[in-house]
Amino acid sequence: MYLSMIYVLNEKYMPAVSFYLPEDVLKELRAEARNRKTSVSRLIRTAVETHLDLEMRKKAKADLIRALRTADLGSWDELHEERTKESDDRS
Repeated sequence: MYLSMIYVLNEKYMPAVSFYLPEDVLKELRAEARNRKTSVSRLIRTAVETHLDLEMRKKAKADLIRALRTADLGSWDELHEERTKESDDRS
C-alpha cells in the first residue's frame, strides 16, 4: 500500500491510497458501486469508516462495562435503605 497525491473531495483533503484486491472482490465492488450509483472509492471509504466507527463503539461499550463493574455502588442493604427512604419521602 502506498499514498499518492492529495485530492480535494467535498472540500476535504484526502490522500489517495492504493492497495491490491483479488479480481473477484473488485468485480463485486464495481457491481455494488454501480447498483448504488456511487464510486468504488466511496464504497470502500464508507465501509472502512463504518468498520472503524463500530470498533470505537465496541471499545466504548467495553470501557463502560469495565467502569460499571469496578464502581463502588454500595451494598444491597444500603441501596434498599436509600430506595425505601426515597419512596417514603414521596408519600
